Amino acid sequence: MSFFFRKKFIVAVLAIFSASLSAQEIVPINSEDVTRMGIVFAPAIPVDTSSGARYAATVVNSPDSAASLTTPWAGTLVSWNLIPGQSASAGTILATFSSPSILPLQNTWIDAVSALEGADFELRKDESLYTEGVISKQRLTKTRLLKQQAMSAERTARSHLAQGGFDRAKLEALRKQGSGLGEFYLVVQEDGVLSQRMYNVGSYVEAGQIIATLNAGTRRWISAQVPAKAAEALEIGHQLSIANSGETLTLRQKDLVIDSSNQTIKLLAEFDADTSFTTGQVLSLVLPPVGKGVLIPDRAVVHTGGETIIYVRTAAGIEARTLELQSIGTDYLASEGIAVGEEIVIQGTAVLKGIQLGLGGAE
Repeated sequence: MSFFFRKKFIVAVLAIFSASLSAQEIVPINSEDVTRMGIVFAPAIPVDTSSGARYAATVVNSPDSAASLTTPWAGTLVSWNLIPGQSASAGTILATFSSPSILPLQNTWIDAVSALEGADFELRKDESLYTEGVISKQRLTKTRLLKQQAMSAERTARSHLAQGGFDRAKLEALRKQGSGLGEFYLVVQEDGVLSQRMYNVGSYVEAGQIIATLNAGTRRWISAQVPAKAAEALEIGHQLSIANSGETLTLRQKDLVIDSSNQTIKLLAEFDADTSFTTGQVLSLVLPPVGKGVLIPDRAVVHTGGETIIYVRTAAGIEARTLELQSIGTDYLASEGIAVGEEIVIQGTAVLKGIQLGLGGAE
């Protein structure tokens, strides 16, 4: 019987200690002991976009503005004219390739130009002869038809070379000086910023491969896979932030399907201002709490049973205050029970807990 009596007594004592920690009570300690025991206070601050759990995120181009440049023919990359981060206007040559595949097209165009010049000469000659009554209208009509066919052939051959970056000036240089023979160029079609180069100089690239990506001058985004539970309260338009640097973003897309393999969902957010981050860079994304309240640092919280207690400086002394807290990463959010500006203990909570339990301290 004595064993069961002692067991009940111990349980009763622990219950009393637990109750004493849960109560809103003043800890018996004077200001001199506060200083002597190294107890440190800090004012409570409101949660903001820098408060919350952190997850890895990757900088990406805007889904609405990203553009890719592909190779029209296979070839060897000879040179790049831009580096990632540089702006390019429409018509800028991005890269030069050497390719045997373009030689037949260039020769076809050169032959087509010569044929067109010949057809034009014949037409002018026959128009003069027709005026003099030397040839029939039927022959003139036939000559005009040959000129139209020659024009169509030249136009078709020129359009093929246009895919390789040959404008009027380059075509003239190709025909008269042989400049660019066996080469083609990748040309930027719209103003933008080069975000990524896929190949190095000297690489052989097959036809139809993406050689580079550009951002059309709009703000960059981030992509992140976060635990579904952490994102369940987030809504489109919610403000997020980047750890340490403080840039803010606006949530634009939240997947509705959870990845069953790791219980995460994908978030896409747009930076609220232009940044120097480059596509592919990995950052630390902060998911701030949805609700408003006071930020409680992890080191300020004492866990007793199922309750959470903080210590607050009041006019009467240091008060042990029980709060309902929401975990936000490494820290906590208090929606009520504490006001912004109140001073909370951030160092020395173990000492105060010991004093409450009667384990020593202030004497």
